[in-house]
Amino acid sequence: MTGIFAFLDREFIKKFSAIALPVALMNLINFGVKAVDTLMLGLVGEVQLSGAAVANQLSFMFMIFSGGVASGCGVIASQYWGAGEKERVREIFAFMYKAMVAMNLAFAAVAFFAPYFVIGIITTDREVIAQGAIYVRIMSFGYLVWGFTSASTIALRSVGVVKISVAVFSVSLVISATLNYLLIFGNFGFPQLGIAGAAIATVTARFVEFIIITAYILKVDKELAFRLSNLLGRTRGVGKGFMRHGFPVLMNEVFWASGFFIVNVIIGRIGREFVAANAIGGLLFQFSGMILFSCASAASVIVGNTIGEGHYDKARQITKGMVALNFLTGIFLLIIIQLIRVPFVNFYELSDTARAYAFQLTNIISVLVIFMAVADGTLMGPLRGGGDAKFVMIADVVFMWMISIPLGAVTGLILGWPVWIVFIILRIDSFFKTMLVLWRVPSGKWLKDVTKG
Repeated sequence: MTGIFAFLDREFIKKFSAIALPVALMNLINFGVKAVDTLMLGLVGEVQLSGAAVANQLSFMFMIFSGGVASGCGVIASQYWGAGEKERVREIFAFMYKAMVAMNLAFAAVAFFAPYFVIGIITTDREVIAQGAIYVRIMSFGYLVWGFTSASTIALRSVGVVKISVAVFSVSLVISATLNYLLIFGNFGFPQLGIAGAAIATVTARFVEFIIITAYILKVDKELAFRLSNLLGRTRGVGKGFMRHGFPVLMNEVFWASGFFIVNVIIGRIGREFVAANAIGGLLFQFSGMILFSCASAASVIVGNTIGEGHYDKARQITKGMVALNFLTGIFLLIIIQLIRVPFVNFYELSDTARAYAFQLTNIISVLVIFMAVADGTLMGPLRGGGDAKFVMIADVVFMWMISIPLGAVTGLILGWPVWIVFIILRIDSFFKTMLVLWRVPSGKWLKDVTKG
């Protein structure tokens, strides 16, 4: 191929497919694990659906914190892996796991001891708070191990190991779906637990995931060869390297997640119907993100490895081409969402108002996904892999906190504008990020070799 797609040679396609396809399958399965709760609770009722949706905001924050640490370490690890320094990569993994211990304990404590406080921040609906608190307290046990699993899958991805993640989440999906069916509805003689059953199913799946991924890393994997003894060894300067190149990634995730949390607080305080509609629309966003971030993950690893090998011009070529490829992916997702959104919304037991909101939101999402593809697909992919973590943090956070959140709060909570307009405003940061990406990539300023200090 020639022109902007010249990077799509046989070598790139082979490497990209080897990472993107398993990651896409893993994300699809993980998406299924989350969707099972939403789909089955949607059949129970709007209050239970809203309760789980609100409760999962804490899980979302947990994933962002753990994923931020893992992604930050992964940015560094991918370039060292490209440079062939495996011992350095093992030290980075050890640093990451030590950080996970404190994070797991902190989230578990908050979820167990203060579930009503957490849910009460997001919504004032007493019925939704009561249901959400049940879910959060049970999930506290899952937080004890979930961080290790999510961090492991993200970090292993940075060194090209992805197939084990597919196996982990495949088993998780089966367990989650089966237990949800048995415990939510009380089938085959099991107790009918409703939202508590959904939480128990999720926690059980998380523990199984942890057991599988731990056994693989310590007993099966020969490429990285990480062992428990590595946790006790020195991490020579890893903390310093993380603060310089990985910490911006973590803060990027934290600020973005905090902003997303505030967005959901705004939605939660507008009304139960908006929460339910957003939960349904959120699944389509997650479905789109599943594809986009699979591509971004592959691009991030390949660009990081390419820079580590010293092939800077090739890394620039790949990054420019990925912008165009992300745009085409966004168009594809628009078509898919438009085809499935009506039967998807009609699947749920919703009030007329919530259903109308859901139709509006899913229509808007189909267009927004194009901007999300270009902006987030490039920022979280080749730019982050290229070592441009600080710029990615600024681009991903500033517009959300300076434009989307304040304008969304004013129009939604004070002025009482229509829900569909408020939703667009709350998501408009993707448009501004797209403009910034189209300037940053051609400039070439994003390329930074972190192995050079």
